[in-house]
Amino acid sequence: MNLNYKLTNLDFLEYQLYASSKSKSHKKKRQNSRIIIPIIFLIYGLYLTLKDKNYIGILVFGITAILWFAFYPIYSSWRYKRHFKKYVEENYKNRIDTSVEIILDENFVRAKDFTSETKINGTELKELIETKNHFFIKLTTDLSLIVPKHSIKDKAEFKRCLAELGTEYIDELNWEWK
Repeated sequence: MNLNYKLTNLDFLEYQLYASSKSKSHKKKRQNSRIIIPIIFLIYGLYLTLKDKNYIGILVFGITAILWFAFYPIYSSWRYKRHFKKYVEENYKNRIDTSVEIILDENFVRAKDFTSETKINGTELKELIETKNHFFIKLTTDLSLIVPKHSIKDKAEFKRCLAELGTEYIDELNWEWK
């Protein structure tokens, strides 16, 4: 099976967002920011209240802490997406809109782009992750090949070829960036 396609900014962005959503360290960092910042607000509000004998400090910082906790997931999602957009524009600018060719053989996957040609042994393929718009072929080295779905004519055949090479299929069709 041969695939020829071009990757866009959105393809690289979706992969970065997907990888971030599955990263334990990113999840932990987002969770800690959601919890620690409101605690700091509450402690500072309590300090001001005890210092001045005035309840305005705890009230203002208490409301701020509640708002932060409630709206941080929306802010965090926007901020990470903006960060990854800039990251993709800066680090993948030479790979955007260049031709990529993937050839699936019985024992190998050959990937060719404008800079290199790679022959990947089938045993080095770890997972085939399917999202709404993409397939990500994850290697044992945790690198991934990005394949937009619109570039595949026969998706069932594509999955079958990769299954024969020993990849584990992961259904992430309901995944979305949050």
